[in-house]
Amino acid sequence: MEDKSNVDFIESSSAEVFEIPGEPAIVINGLPPLISRDADTLPCAVTDSQPQKLAVFGEWLEGREVRKLFGDRFFSGEVTQFDKEMGWYRVVYEDGDSEDLEWHELMEVLVPLDVNIPLKTLAIKIIKKRQKSAQKPTSKVRTRRNGSHDGKGKEKENDAS
Repeated sequence: MEDKSNVDFIESSSAEVFEIPGEPAIVINGLPPLISRDADTLPCAVTDSQPQKLAVFGEWLEGREVRKLFGDRFFSGEVTQFDKEMGWYRVVYEDGDSEDLEWHELMEVLVPLDVNIPLKTLAIKIIKKRQKSAQKPTSKVRTRRNGSHDGKGKEKENDAS
């Protein structure tokens, strides 16, 4: 009987390494095909399941800057939202226009990430955003200095009861 863990290890050890033009990182078997002008960059094979794997990282690209050529002019923009169901990235440009891009389209227009920003800072930003969206209060009740409440539907307490 063959040990399947060895087979998995052999298959994963033959992974190809891909450089992303303009990015400070390399990726091992994880990107859709890139249109590259650089002869040293290897093409990447993609399966139909690839967009699902990348969907978990969609929100990490929110806030990233893009630059896209429209006609004879480049427009700057920002990834503002990721649609998990469709796998689309909403990009809003400096002139107010917006468009939804798929992963392979977004990769062509992403501005290289500033490597001076620590990964920890980026992770904290994502965690805070998740916590903020999870803590949507139904109503706000503020307590005044004298102990009375200031909120809709709440009666104010009187000191002379």
